Amino acid sequence: MPVDVPMTTLASGFDTTEGPAFDREGDLYFVNSSTSAILRRRADGSVEEFANTGGIPAGLAFHRDGSLYVADEGDAIHGVLRIAPDGTIETIVDHYLGQPLNGANDLVFDANGVLYFSDPWRSSKENPIGGFYRYSPAGELEQIDRGLAFPNGVAINADGSAVFLAETYQRRILRYQIGAGKLLGKREVFAALEGPVGPDGMAFDVAGNLYVAYHGGGRVDVIAPSGQVVDTIPMLGELPTNVAFGGHNRSMLVVTEYATHAIYSCSVPIPGQVLFGDID
Repeated sequence: MPVDVPMTTLASGFDTTEGPAFDREGDLYFVNSSTSAILRRRADGSVEEFANTGGIPAGLAFHRDGSLYVADEGDAIHGVLRIAPDGTIETIVDHYLGQPLNGANDLVFDANGVLYFSDPWRSSKENPIGGFYRYSPAGELEQIDRGLAFPNGVAINADGSAVFLAETYQRRILRYQIGAGKLLGKREVFAALEGPVGPDGMAFDVAGNLYVAYHGGGRVDVIAPSGQVVDTIPMLGELPTNVAFGGHNRSMLVVTEYATHAIYSCSVPIPGQVLFGDID
């Protein structure tokens, strides 16, 4: 499944790009975390600030109602925000059992609007305090896992049978089966990867292949449903942070990258998976 490279530069000059996400109009939203900014790139290539959290925003995910959910790692927030279409910002969750969350990094909705998010801030291989959570539309917060070495990117497969989590400093992708009644299975290793640092943000295509930004490795790995790496997309910088599908029929892969302060795109042979926020 060859990918069309080299890549096109969509935007540059932003030193800490993260969290790419497309709205239903096709505009690309992304984060410049060092300035707390969430930016919007229009189809004509113009970029404007959409919102500013005052924290350290990272992952973005659109809700079906048009609002944008933000995982923010900053100590002032350390949780999940909701930005309404009119720009109003509210905190959705920042505590679990009366204790502050570490700081949320990435998030994804399932088909029923349940939000899954990683909570890694200040966790590491030596200090594995990272958590993994899901938040229901009824406002119930459940801890899925803990004791993780920087839980990072989150993705759900198309049929909703499993949720996947990148554990950066263990250089692996974890899988949690979702059973009847939304019961979750224990963590299992879906894929083990090689290289410095580890896997970051990720997204599925419609064939069930998982595209993973490998931070420190200068690449995006494409992992088949079997858990095997079947393709590697080289990047211009060593520090890709996240990926998203957009463009016509979601046939464009977008990658945010720290080292070159840019956002890139390339054509992919298999379209990206439809997300919760893509559906009216």
